[in-house]
Amino acid sequence: MSLRRDFVSRVQKELKQLQSTKPHGIEVTLPSDSLQLWEAVVPGPKDSYYDGGLFKVQVYLPENYPLGPPSVRFLSPIYHVNVSPSSGHVCLGFLTEESWLPTRCVQDVLSGVFALLIRPELANAADHTLLEMYNKNKVVYEQNARKSALNTK
Repeated sequence: MSLRRDFVSRVQKELKQLQSTKPHGIEVTLPSDSLQLWEAVVPGPKDSYYDGGLFKVQVYLPENYPLGPPSVRFLSPIYHVNVSPSSGHVCLGFLTEESWLPTRCVQDVLSGVFALLIRPELANAADHTLLEMYNKNKVVYEQNARKSALNTK
């Protein structure tokens, strides 16, 4: 099944924009000929637990994008409240069917991922064990998060 012309036009425009502006230092590529599957390298924000890390992230755009939200997952292992340790799936509030707005774009999504590395969304935890660690023993959580950033090099 071929992708809609409006999908192709919008996605190509978004890709070109992201590749030229590189918001937050994020590098975006297409790993294949498919416009639906994107990869990005997201740098750990300065002065965050993830400072110095380079995290590979996959963004999948559904055929009904921008009406439906993309799905996002970390390909690099990361210790984070909003990232599933088993699948790398990212839980970000505005990426749900109910919260997604078609005016959003991939840059918003990647900026949201970058923002999670600064401050997690505790209400959208992907892993409740990590959430408990974050709330009750932040020193150990921080050590594990920093270790995951070091392992991305």
